[in-house]
Amino acid sequence: MYSHNHFFSIKTSKIILPALLAVALFAVAIFGIVLPSFQNNLIEQKKKMITELTQTAWNILAFYERRVVSGEISLSTAQELSIKQIREIRYGPDSKDYFWINDMQPKMVMHPYRPDLEGQDIANFQDPNGTYLFAEFVNVVKKEGAGYVPYMWQWKDAQERIVPKLSYVKLFQPWGWIIGTGVYLEDVNNEIAKILRKLIYISITILVITIVLLLYIIQSGVKEITRRRLAEEELKKYHDHLEELVAKRTAELQDALSKVKMLSGFLPICASCKKIRDDKGYWNQIESYIRSHSEAEFSHSICPDCFKELYPEHSFIQKNRPKKNPKA
Repeated sequence: MYSHNHFFSIKTSKIILPALLAVALFAVAIFGIVLPSFQNNLIEQKKKMITELTQTAWNILAFYERRVVSGEISLSTAQELSIKQIREIRYGPDSKDYFWINDMQPKMVMHPYRPDLEGQDIANFQDPNGTYLFAEFVNVVKKEGAGYVPYMWQWKDAQERIVPKLSYVKLFQPWGWIIGTGVYLEDVNNEIAKILRKLIYISITILVITIVLLLYIIQSGVKEITRRRLAEEELKKYHDHLEELVAKRTAELQDALSKVKMLSGFLPICASCKKIRDDKGYWNQIESYIRSHSEAEFSHSICPDCFKELYPEHSFIQKNRPKKNPKA
């Protein structure tokens, strides 16, 4: 038979394990599926954003190229106006995100935060990871006309801070210029970190609520099991006491039966000699029959009537014998 503790542990495990499994599955789904999916979607959104922004700046170059083709302005003037206008364009939360232009050599045409590189040959310019980023821009646009390039670069206008960046570059074929802009992956990571903190808070809240509910259920179960155990113990006491009474009464009854043996049924008896016929058809003296069918014993004596009949000569003595005083 299982003990109460064993039964309680089984019942508790049936409550706790499914709840913990549900919390674990929730955590796996959030941190293993939802969060990575959200991160990928966020990066895709950022890539779409810088693609559209680069296209907008590219349209500025196309606008001035049309003016050159129409004869309104010279090529040098168009390029000078384009550089001036694009240099001043800013966007982003703190208005520090920017565009730059380099040519196919590659040589830096314009960079708002690195004017020291303008006019310089940047073919051998490397980031801290050894990537020839400007040469890579040239390779990408030669193959596909536009594309994305990951590399390490300074954080906006802070030259001493180098962080991962993903840029979109597009070739403006008439002038042989490459115009581009990028998104800092640290921004993406910061947004992911904010969401991650919220998810952690939500997960902790759910876990705390689950633990509180489990503790309440377990406490209720403990009270119920304790109440049931006490009731069973009380019932066992009554059962044991009843068994003792039954055993005692049974012993008393057996003792009484051992001392008493009763005759029952019809006894064929002779009307004259008073012999009794047994179940085998034999006639027995009454004392012999009773002795064999009960625990009774006989002591023989003579009643007064028989005494008179058998011993008439002594009847006078018997008659005149002084009677005992019943009050004596």
